[in-house]
Parts: sequence; C-alpha cells; structure tokens
Amino acid sequence: RSCSLLEQHIHCHNCPVMTKAADRIRQRQLPSCYAEAALEAIALPAPVSPRLSSALVFRLGQEWIAIETDCIQDIATMQPVHRLPPRGGVIAGLVNVRGQLLIAIHLRELLEVDGATATQPSTTAMRIVVIEREGERWAFVADEVHGVVWYDPATEQPLAATVPPLRAAIASGTLPWSSSQATRLASANLFKCLHRKVVP
Repeated sequence: RSCSLLEQHIHCHNCPVMTKAADRIRQRQLPSCYAEAALEAIALPAPVSPRLSSALVFRLGQEWIAIETDCIQDIATMQPVHRLPPRGGVIAGLVNVRGQLLIAIHLRELLEVDGATATQPSTTAMRIVVIEREGERWAFVADEVHGVVWYDPATEQPLAATVPPLRAAIASGTLPWSSSQATRLASANLFKCLHRKVVP
C-alpha cells in the first residue's frame, strides 16, 4: 500500500522491480556446501514404511473377529433372517439385503464362538455383513461392526493352542487391536469351508 507503483501495477507480481529482484535471486552463486548437502540428502536411504493391509473388525458374542476387506461386499442394517426348515447346521436361512435374497450362515457356530455375551445384544448395533469371493456370496449377522482397521502384517500373532480346531483351520492368526486382539480370518479358508459344508 505504501509503494508508489502499486496503483499502476495492481499487484507486486506484475511489477518489473519485483521481476528484476527475482532474477537476481535465481542468478546468485550458490554456497560451496550446497552441492555436498544435496548429495548427502539424496544418498540417505528412503524411510521404510510397512506395507499395510486392511481388515473389517466385527464382534461375535464377546469375541472380535477380523477379515480382509477385499471380500466385503456390503454391510447393511439388521434384517430378519427367514429360516429354511429342511436345512440346518451352518445355514441360518435367507435374508433380504437391498432387494436381493442371500443365504445367511451361522458364522458364530462355524467358528465355535461362545454364545454368551457380557450384555444383552443390541439390535441397533447388529449388522448384516455380506462377503463375496469368486462369485460366491454369503451373509452373516454380526453383533457389532467396529469398522475398517489398517495393520502391519508383521504384527500378526499365531493363534492360541486353545482355539477350536475348525476356527484354527479358518483363521490365520490374531491382530493386536485396541486394548484386545482380533482373530483374523483368511477369507479363502472360510469360503472353502462354507463350500464343503453347504454346496452339495
């Protein structure tokens, strides 16, 4: 505002005085240590960041379960599961998810998760989770869905020796999560197990 040329050029970057000053800065001789410092910076090893993976964490009973996000097809609000009288075992029934009928499975029973819960299950927290792999699509009820978490695969821990055999065949390990741990399911193992138990 105090420059007499401001009214003529409107802004400093339009002024030839500023252009000449910028040219002088660009053409000035660099300090002798500049090249050495630049070479040192280039020679430093790049910081190694872990290759993170993502998983959906949800709760069955009192246990937290995780499964890779690439098989998650949908997460919907709780819908009634209609039983199929002739069937039983791992099949819970049929559920309508956004206008499409899907086979719902008893994931809790499949993983041999204790049915007891610390508190009465809240239907507002329950969700229908839809998983899909190579054209096969299944749905199951989760008592609660925490959401997607990112983790370093190197932090995955082996399963405890006390884990039920069928769950051990499906799970790949446990992930440290929050103040607890989540059992990470391998989706390929889960779908193979479902295919053996359900598909004739």
